[in-house]
Amino acid sequence: MRRFLSLAPAAAAQVFDRAHSTLVWLAVLAFVLPEPAARGLVILAMVAVALAAAAVAFLAPVAPYPDHDPDPEPPDGEPMESDHGL
Repeated sequence: MRRFLSLAPAAAAQVFDRAHSTLVWLAVLAFVLPEPAARGLVILAMVAVALAAAAVAFLAPVAPYPDHDPDPEPPDGEPMESDHGL
């Protein structure tokens, strides 16, 4: 059975990408604005965006861990990289 409130992993990734770019632009705006009251509003907006991203993180399903070898052996036909020539 599906959870009542859940997001698809692709939708959650899109929300995180947009939240990241929004936080970057808000940080630039907070740095550029000369008015302290306006800076306070921008910081409150940053907190709101971060809380929204956290809510999405709780609603998104957990991605499974990939099954891969952390130190794979190179194929036989390719030479291995070496630091001996440095």
